[in-house]
Amino acid sequence: MKNLIITISVCALFTISLSAQKALPFTSKTANKDKIKISYDFPTEGRNSKNGSGYSANVELLNPKPKKVALVSFYLYDPAMGKSSGGAYAGYASTSCWRTPDSKGQEHIDGFYAESIDAMKAEFQKYGVELLTPEEFLDTDEKADFYYGFNQETAKKEKSDVTVRKAAGTTITSVAESSVSTLKVSPSGKGFRAFFVANENMNESATLIFKSAGLMGANRKMTSSLGYELCEGLEVDAVIVCYVVTRKLKMNKDNYAVNAVCMYMFGPNPVIEGEDDKNRGQFYCATRFFTKPLLFESDKTKQVSYDNMDNVFAALSGGVCNGVVNKKKL
Repeated sequence: MKNLIITISVCALFTISLSAQKALPFTSKTANKDKIKISYDFPTEGRNSKNGSGYSANVELLNPKPKKVALVSFYLYDPAMGKSSGGAYAGYASTSCWRTPDSKGQEHIDGFYAESIDAMKAEFQKYGVELLTPEEFLDTDEKADFYYGFNQETAKKEKSDVTVRKAAGTTITSVAESSVSTLKVSPSGKGFRAFFVANENMNESATLIFKSAGLMGANRKMTSSLGYELCEGLEVDAVIVCYVVTRKLKMNKDNYAVNAVCMYMFGPNPVIEGEDDKNRGQFYCATRFFTKPLLFESDKTKQVSYDNMDNVFAALSGGVCNGVVNKKKL
């Protein structure tokens, strides 16, 4: 009986300890959907065009509005982190680069997707838009062959690796260099492709990507590839690309944080002159949740939580629909 009492007491203490753990920073920051701040991220070029010019769509010309939209990409993106030491007067140089391991990234994106997809679909449905996943929009063998064989075009090179380089000594007596690949990984068994939209910065993401510099140099190759050719082949009104930027904050510790979450919509140009038109597809809208890196997995407390990523994606989804369907002035 005495042993039984001890066992029960230990279990009770363990339960109390678990329930007393503080929520991780990402979970705390995103607990209230109505307080999640998102940014509209797109170049203004073309937004007020009356004749379909520009690579950003004037949503006033979209008639009818998109009703059937394919979620063609959903992935985790770790752009890597790095550091260097030494310098001109130190006489030595050292560098290091790191990012989330493949297997850990797979765990993370599986968790984020499971938490988010129902909320995304529900939010789009509020605006009369059906958001389709690959198992839904690939309803024929021909569409599946087209989708998995589709060769995306872009005028901007995608970064697949990053390098940290440091020279030391006034006459460059030593040079250190470290490189690591970036990570893009999609939910397992869901059929997504990780289409390229933008390069995220090493070490920390920017608040916005496109607004000041445009779509990486008037990237009509990308907008026509994703917005027109992919939509035509899948027989949908528009396509959505989503990714979650995460970072392994320390090289030797399993601390993982969310830095940004992004949603981009592309679709056909409502005013095109024919197959030879180089502006057949356009950038409809983008929403971005940016934050200083917020832990969702802690090495210290051994916690991992995907809670409230549904709130983030619901906010992003509502933002895109407000910009495209409700023609919100942006």
